Amino acid sequence: MRSETFETPGEVRLNVRLGSGEIRLETGDVSQTTVRLEPLRDNESTQLAIEEARLELRRRGDGHEVIVDVRGRSKGFGFGRGADILVEIESPDGTDVAIKTGSANIEGRGNFGDVEVETGSGDVQFSDVGDADVSAASGDIQIGSIGGDASINSASGDIQLASIGHDGKVNSASGDVQIREARGSLSVNSASGDVLIREVGSTVSINTASGDQTIGAVTNGSVGLKSASGDLKVGIREGSTLWVDARSRSGEVSSELPVTDLPPEGDAPHIELRANTMSGDITLVRA
Repeated sequence: MRSETFETPGEVRLNVRLGSGEIRLETGDVSQTTVRLEPLRDNESTQLAIEEARLELRRRGDGHEVIVDVRGRSKGFGFGRGADILVEIESPDGTDVAIKTGSANIEGRGNFGDVEVETGSGDVQFSDVGDADVSAASGDIQIGSIGGDASINSASGDIQLASIGHDGKVNSASGDVQIREARGSLSVNSASGDVLIREVGSTVSINTASGDQTIGAVTNGSVGLKSASGDLKVGIREGSTLWVDARSRSGEVSSELPVTDLPPEGDAPHIELRANTMSGDITLVRA
């Protein structure tokens, strides 16, 4: 095992590079950043990768940047064959994170600032973050509260987000997408995965090839839904007015909402809904 502790008062950014293994991050009410490297495999490649890892502290503006580079002399992902390393880091609350890894599970517990993650394979999990820019080729992505903007991409993994504070862009090829709350504008694209958004607060656009789409509740804004063969279901909040253009070539279109020619009283929230699917059903319900 190898361990180093750095004095990091003020703003902190973690810059982590790892070939293969696991990354575990935790923030707390501390002014130091502690890095521990542990072997996950008992072989020469792993021991050499730990010995030659670059652990460095740099000044960054009024704060600090901690560099953890476990890629070896070649600076290529996957130090040798069979190197497998656990990277554990404890840092102050609000730490920004930038991670690149070839194959590693990533877990972040605590309150983080902006998070940037790029991984080939491996799951990504964080609790609370600022902005989130996460890309995983084959792993699942799970994030609690995203206070700012979100850019989330996964090829075959599922995506689960508790909340997005501002605008969000989410892309998944074959994994399902679940978002509890999106407060800003939201764009979601998925080929064969299902999309479930429990509540949206602004403009939302969803495109799927064969996946179903469900929005639990929408209050105002523009809603655009497109699918080749997926079913579309939208819940409309009571008190909102609705303009709708819903089309399905071979599926059914149904609504449980009352229809009236009378103009709404007062300054009611307004929703413009456009839903289009080739063979799926379209259903409008009361949220």
